Amino acid sequence: MKLALLAIALLSASCATKTCWSGGIPMRESEMHAQWGAEVDILKSANDVKIYRGLVHPLTRKSLYERQVKKGGWVEFQDFKFHAEPMDAKPDTARKVLEIYKRTASHQALALKTTCAGFHPDYALVWTKGGKQRVLQLCYGCHEWKYFGPGGMVHTDIEDDTFFKELLPLLPRPR
Repeated sequence: MKLALLAIALLSASCATKTCWSGGIPMRESEMHAQWGAEVDILKSANDVKIYRGLVHPLTRKSLYERQVKKGGWVEFQDFKFHAEPMDAKPDTARKVLEIYKRTASHQALALKTTCAGFHPDYALVWTKGGKQRVLQLCYGCHEWKYFGPGGMVHTDIEDDTFFKELLPLLPRPR
């Protein structure tokens, strides 16, 4: 019994700093090809990228979310609501985030998660090229990214070291 309690305590402590579902699962070849297509599009199109903060999670903070929606001042990208004003980030923040995203090593195969409340992006990087909008969404609760571009959508897990060591210093957890 004591051993079981110790194991639960250690798992809980590790989940506070790392994700509980990461297994370092490599992406399948088809997932890598889809991600490479997104990389090519980003290299050709990423100019004047704006970063938007998401509204609070509609399930975990329902009443605050409803107040934010009712108040207005939001925009919607790919079915999720974000504050209408882009955040005031350092000039190279968007470029650094996209450089991280373009690295295949920063992605893992999408895993089934039971500990998060469902994908809800905390940030969206948004830009347009040739009249077509591109959106990169980052969900900190699920540690996932979704990229929407002219070729479709790419949805992968964010590799843990990438998440904790590279993304959080650039785009801190929303409060």
